[in-house]
Amino acid sequence: MTIWRVVPFIAAALVLAPVGVIFSSFLAPASDIWQHLVETTLPLLLINTLWLALGVFVGTALLGISLAWFTAVYEFPGRRFFSWALLLPMAIPAYVTAFVALGLFDFTGPIQTTLRAWLDNDLSWFPDIRSRLGVIIVMTLAFYPYVYLLARNAFVSQGKRSLEVAQSLGLNRRQGFFKVVLPMARPWIAGGIMLVLMETLADFGTVAVFNYNTFTTAIYKVWFSMFSLHAASQLASLLIIIVFVVIVLEQQFRSRMRYAENKRTERVQRIRLIGWHNWLVTGFVMCVLFLHFCYRSRNCVFGPCNHLHKTMM
Repeated sequence: MTIWRVVPFIAAALVLAPVGVIFSSFLAPASDIWQHLVETTLPLLLINTLWLALGVFVGTALLGISLAWFTAVYEFPGRRFFSWALLLPMAIPAYVTAFVALGLFDFTGPIQTTLRAWLDNDLSWFPDIRSRLGVIIVMTLAFYPYVYLLARNAFVSQGKRSLEVAQSLGLNRRQGFFKVVLPMARPWIAGGIMLVLMETLADFGTVAVFNYNTFTTAIYKVWFSMFSLHAASQLASLLIIIVFVVIVLEQQFRSRMRYAENKRTERVQRIRLIGWHNWLVTGFVMCVLFLHFCYRSRNCVFGPCNHLHKTMM
């Protein structure tokens, strides 16, 4: 019995050991490199990382919650297929999705090439995919399944019943969703969003493909360009502190609320969509999957690794 009590502490020590090594880098401060970073790139890194995290947070929340609500509560053509197919983007690395987006929408991609041939125009109005918005959209499409999976579990277990309770109190379906269903599903949604934020802050491949400088690219460049492992570790520790602060703030906000779990597990009849709502929801879900799987070529399979290696070097 005594041995089993020690096992959790051993597991915790193994998990915390890399974090401890990273923070131990402050024992050998690289003041000259830090002065250079503060004067040149650190403010831009903070701004870029903040906007990226905020944009992916909003995008994955909107996309994941809406898809989870539609597939969990409503009945529409293809719902059974979409309920599991929407998880498939988790099997595709985010940097591969980035190459798909660049292959489609870049200046030499098929979309701009076709539009130039049709319109005989320079397409100066066409949005630049190699931008902050492009990175946010790609990461949103790659990471929304984290929110979708957990939010759908919440909606399946209590979403329809919570909506019926809200309607019995005089609220319409839209008011019931925002005032009753969504607040009750907040713990699940918050867990998914926290996973998304940590994936976003730790991602290197996607931001490297777009040449979008964040903390992860700075850590790599400081390590391999400035040959300073201590400075890179100190940057990584700053990133860990940011994640820790976000987690603590979220837990503080959640601690002020109380939740009741619904233990009933019997099957609930879904709401059947009719008319144009039916095909609107089906089209929306199909568009999300289409953006992931519409572009297939040999370059998407073999090209990313070679290009990513060149980008890092």
